[in-house]
Amino acid sequence: MSVETPENLQSASAAGQPQTHNDAGDASSTSPSRHFGRMDSAEIRRRLVHILPGFLPLVLWRMFHHDPLSWDARLILACVIGGIALATEIKYRRIARRGETHNRACILGYAVPVFALLVLVPAHAELGFAALAIIALGDGMATVGGMLLKSPPLPWNRDKSWAGFLCFLVFSAPWSTVIYWGEARPVVDFGKAFLLCSSVTLVAAIAESVRSRIDDNIRVGVSVFVGLLLAQSVIFGW
Repeated sequence: MSVETPENLQSASAAGQPQTHNDAGDASSTSPSRHFGRMDSAEIRRRLVHILPGFLPLVLWRMFHHDPLSWDARLILACVIGGIALATEIKYRRIARRGETHNRACILGYAVPVFALLVLVPAHAELGFAALAIIALGDGMATVGGMLLKSPPLPWNRDKSWAGFLCFLVFSAPWSTVIYWGEARPVVDFGKAFLLCSSVTLVAAIAESVRSRIDDNIRVGVSVFVGLLLAQSVIFGW
């Protein structure tokens, strides 16, 4: 999500030691060729791959689908999600950071929660689409903010910044609310939809920013999956 502080990045680089890579703005892995602030061309491609799927629900809104989702619809969504994941795995070197060859945790942490919600809760496709929006826009834009905006480090993890943490919230909460509200049938109260999505976004942002040996993409994916199910139960019910 948010970026490591410049001092940590420089010391790690000087030590010549590879770092644990995640999708949280680890700028130490960028190459000398920089195209936009601290983001090189590979990182820009990585951000696009991460963020753009968050707009897929807009396309799906234009496609008629039953509520709950039919097995045909779930099969189509599985093919779309699986296709994106497979293409990312095959072409991963084009978005890899320095020292990376692959990062399946990144791909699985992104795709599995979305697919699981769409398959397991077909009567509430808004949950799967909201998960996609939170993971894509939240985690994706947090890296951008952490890399490009100067800000103090977080008190609970000085390798992460307030800029990245706030970007996670600012971009993810409104967009996931729109996606959830637009897909929900019957139509739900927009304020309650915002409460649901913003609370899950906050949990995901915190989960991403804590120190842990578990890959941040797994932490975000699991927190979004569990958080949406719990929030749906409390705020709207089934």
